[in-house]
Amino acid sequence: NTNPSEGGGRVIEFTVANLNTNAQNCTHVKDSHVLQCIPYHNNATNKFRIQLRPEWAPLGVERFEYLTTSNFWQDVRVFRIVPNFISQFGISSYPKIQKDWSLLGSIQDDPVITSNDRGTVSFATSGKNTRTTQVFINTADNWYLDDQGFAPIGEVLPAGEGYGGMEVVEEFYAYSGYEPDQSKIRKEGKAYLEEEFPFLSY
Repeated sequence: NTNPSEGGGRVIEFTVANLNTNAQNCTHVKDSHVLQCIPYHNNATNKFRIQLRPEWAPLGVERFEYLTTSNFWQDVRVFRIVPNFISQFGISSYPKIQKDWSLLGSIQDDPVITSNDRGTVSFATSGKNTRTTQVFINTADNWYLDDQGFAPIGEVLPAGEGYGGMEVVEEFYAYSGYEPDQSKIRKEGKAYLEEEFPFLSY
């Protein structure tokens, strides 16, 4: 869901399935491999919001908004979690969709004018001017990323009525010691993810 904000950027609300839990708190969704899990935190919300900041990174915000209005985030898994560093997502669970976005190409870099503080959101890159669809949420103050060209595009908002803040992000499910193969996500999509990594948050 998207809403305008007084600051000029949009507020994007994410609803997350499969928050961090154990198998006893998960049930299979009928006729699928999907597991629906109950979160640990007290208010039991599975929603959080990102405030986009076009004044920080206009090109990055424009791409994020385009991804959002195109419904790109549907079923996208949080495939990489490094504790006290980042939580990363942005590869479509539908190979055709990911291929279409890859063909669209990358966007130019924005200057870094604000730091990668805990709770900020930045695009992942593989070098200069390579931002496409992958983003990460900083789960620590990663200021050294500023000098590497990672320009924050927004930030996770504090918890409010009916939604959480970083406490939701901190409960994204992580497989200890390993993570999905990004090339297999691109090629096989949901079939691979649901078979091999059914607990991943999305």
